[in-house]
Amino acid sequence: MQLKERQAGDVRKRIARLSAGLLAASLAGHSKSAAAQYDSENNNFGPGIAYSQLDAALLVYQEAGGRVSATEPTLDLSVHGADGRQLSLGFVADAVSGATPNGAVPSNIPQNFLTPLRAKGSTATVTGASGGSTIIQLPPTPGQIAQAALGRQYTVPANTLPVDKGFRDHRGAFNFGWAQPLGGISEVGFGGSYSRESDYQAVTSNAHISQNLNSDNTTLSLSINGEFDSSFPFGGIPVPLSVMNAQWKSPTSRNKTQLGFVAGWTEVMSRWWLMQLNYAFDRQSGYQNDPYRVISVVDPGSGEPISSLYENRPLHRQGQSLFWDNKVDLNPAVTEFSFRYYTDSWNITSKTAEISEHVPLGNSFYVEPSGRWYQQSAASFFRYFLVGSQALPQYASSDMRLGAFTGLTYGAKIGYHINGRSEFYLKGEYYEQMGNRHPASAIGQLRQQDLFSGTNAAVIFAGYSWDFH
Repeated sequence: MQLKERQAGDVRKRIARLSAGLLAASLAGHSKSAAAQYDSENNNFGPGIAYSQLDAALLVYQEAGGRVSATEPTLDLSVHGADGRQLSLGFVADAVSGATPNGAVPSNIPQNFLTPLRAKGSTATVTGASGGSTIIQLPPTPGQIAQAALGRQYTVPANTLPVDKGFRDHRGAFNFGWAQPLGGISEVGFGGSYSRESDYQAVTSNAHISQNLNSDNTTLSLSINGEFDSSFPFGGIPVPLSVMNAQWKSPTSRNKTQLGFVAGWTEVMSRWWLMQLNYAFDRQSGYQNDPYRVISVVDPGSGEPISSLYENRPLHRQGQSLFWDNKVDLNPAVTEFSFRYYTDSWNITSKTAEISEHVPLGNSFYVEPSGRWYQQSAASFFRYFLVGSQALPQYASSDMRLGAFTGLTYGAKIGYHINGRSEFYLKGEYYEQMGNRHPASAIGQLRQQDLFSGTNAAVIFAGYSWDFH
């Protein structure tokens, strides 16, 4: 029998946030910018000399409580020409597995959940356990797809956060970029990427331009970005706010488009201080739902779950952010601190503060402790649960990523310069979310339940970088 594969995109986003901050705008990299000239240690060959750089890394991610785990190897190659031209190529492969919250609230009695299942090469009735699940025969429905004759049922014990166990997924991704000086323009460039997993596909494109001014102490930049996603979840696209069921749905896929830009200003403020200020704007249109996530409808008196409905989010989202970054050379240590403010049309606002300290330890080793603080408000349609006596809202989601919470990330990196052209590093981080576990809106038995399904996770990076002719 075959376990249902679950969308792992949300997990990958959690991993990315450990390094980039939640809902952060992507920063365009410009090899000829003031920032790159200031951080000259990244170019051991100096300006006007052709060289290449190879970076290989492995990331291992594990959520507390035996939930989600992920392994992600990456390989990046950049080729720098003596005339300022630059080609970059990157490859990523990852594997994600474990158990993830399905969005329902805990109950003081066991709960059953149904999801679609496809047993390859078989349409016969099958019963048995698989990863804590039972395979069941579905009643026939008009127009039902033949392969949808089976469903999967899993039971969550009383007073336990509902999670769907045993999901797994794999992803492969490729990215490329090209940049060069053009006439009197310091740099123009373009790039793109392609990512594919079992139930999701993403294609991105970008173009950027930057201009150095003030004896190369000032850089102005503009990057335009586009992303085109397709979601084809296992079991099809559920009808929003319909009851969770094991039937196969139609349509089987939906699309989403995201367009935006990042405008940046980088300034060498002094011999020891580099500053960067970025404004980012983006607009998303299309399918925004997590097709596997549900929200509980509870009894208005007892708080017991009555049913589980598929979530529904608005089709459009518009966001903007302001990012301020500083790098200060205190000789020999280098301090970097930043602040980001974000707001969007879903009424989410967030603030991120980050600091790191690069401390040399002799000629070869260095250590880099870091910390990040993040806080966000809840989306206007976020609900811990819905109440059975009330009319259904137009939009509703119990996804804690859309709720109010505070996140802390702390860790350290240690690196070793093997020689002037290669480096090995090891980095460890721990991430924890804190939120309202007992909201004032809780009723009945929910007052005794922990309603915040936040994420605590550990991540380890190991990497090697090599500059060569």
